[in-house]
Amino acid sequence: MKKTTIVGFALAAIIAGCNQTEKPTAQNGAYSLDKVIWNDGTKDTETLASDGNTQFKIYTDASYFYIAEAKDSSVSFGVGSYIQKDAKNIEEVNIFNSGSMDTASTAQLEITKTEKGYNQFIPEIMVRGAKWSGTEYYTKLEGGVASDLDGVWHQSKSLEITGTDTADRTYNEYKVYQAGHFMWAAMYKADTTAQSFTKAIGKGSFTLNKDALTEDLTFSNNKAWVGKYNIPVTFNGPDEFTQTITDTVNKITSIKTYKRISK
Repeated sequence: MKKTTIVGFALAAIIAGCNQTEKPTAQNGAYSLDKVIWNDGTKDTETLASDGNTQFKIYTDASYFYIAEAKDSSVSFGVGSYIQKDAKNIEEVNIFNSGSMDTASTAQLEITKTEKGYNQFIPEIMVRGAKWSGTEYYTKLEGGVASDLDGVWHQSKSLEITGTDTADRTYNEYKVYQAGHFMWAAMYKADTTAQSFTKAIGKGSFTLNKDALTEDLTFSNNKAWVGKYNIPVTFNGPDEFTQTITDTVNKITSIKTYKRISK
């Protein structure tokens, strides 16, 4: 009886181990794309970062955010939430992107962790009415410390003050902070006569010391914006903050308020 019981427990343990779903590991972090291989059903097409195609991606605990600039200077981005179903599968739900703006869409990703970072396989994506699949190869960027800013934010108000004049310049902008990294993406009309939206993206590192935010913008599709900014911030509770940037050369003050989308 004793031998039978031991064998029974051992067999049950093996069966349970085989049926147990592998637990997900944390995906949060900042990543840089090394290359992507797309397939249209007939052939592979490889795109390399070393050829001038730049893409970054940040995962927070609940959201994803990516920005990209191709070597032809075209810009794309996407923001949304994600569910990590298990160690190898993620479902991303878009809330804002460069193609369809606020139209919701869902993508299924198969994730493989690597020594450098991770790879993600997209089994199916529609491009101009055709089905494509793709594999992206990412390197993880060194992180910093957590802060009260960590999470995804949406611009709710933007005021521009010139002398005694104040103008409402609010536009559609999302921003993410995550362990020392930040990223933003926006669509706006350059002026009242513009017929189309201008796309703008940026990425860099940051530090927050109480109400003093320092952003080091190391990448943007507008190269004139690259640089270090010392930005006073005011928290209006845990889910809203206001930042003030003063352009001493042109004597313009920009005051932006952001509301939290997710942590």
